[in-house]
Amino acid sequence: MKQGLEAAWPIALGYFPVAVAFGALGAQAGLGYLWIQFTSLLVFAGASQFALVGLMAQGVPPLLAATLGLLLNLRHAFYGPALRPYLKGGPLEAFLLTDEVFALALRALPGLSPEKRRGFFLGLGLGAYLSWNLGTALGALGAKGLLAWPRLGEALSFALPALFLLLALPHLRNPVALLAGGIALAFHMLGQTAWGLFLAGGIGLFGERRRP
Repeated sequence: MKQGLEAAWPIALGYFPVAVAFGALGAQAGLGYLWIQFTSLLVFAGASQFALVGLMAQGVPPLLAATLGLLLNLRHAFYGPALRPYLKGGPLEAFLLTDEVFALALRALPGLSPEKRRGFFLGLGLGAYLSWNLGTALGALGAKGLLAWPRLGEALSFALPALFLLLALPHLRNPVALLAGGIALAFHMLGQTAWGLFLAGGIGLFGERRRP
């Protein structure tokens, strides 16, 4: 596990400022500290958490907001089988599996002996998890002070679109992603943002499964 914790530092450094932004934005949206922290403790899925806070702040029904978050994370269903040749994990490993943990684990696990792989993965995931939750706590508890800094409030309010833009950039050549984005944009312009996101998520999920 120690080796995994040591290997997690690049992920932790990347997660921490985004988690601070998540905590601050949640507080800015009027959500209580415990609600924000429990989201990071129990969900631990950055993009989905940003989407969940944004949708809840707009008054979207909780069930629909949770469904959208689930759709955003369905890509994780493909991560487990990819790691299966090197790691036979359970619920704990599945919970700690994020995009970045998956990418680093897929590169590192083949070079480790079978008896070291689970400890390495748990250390890697735990390092990412701790960083995300510490950043969330700092952002949520210090939101008032952080947002009082000149321009910082405006920068944090741009964190969500910036995060999703970074996630979307690698997929701009994907026709399914372009179609899903077009549907979401069309529904947004019609004032039906939540339903547009729901349909776009469905198109992305089933479209990718049918691609050769």
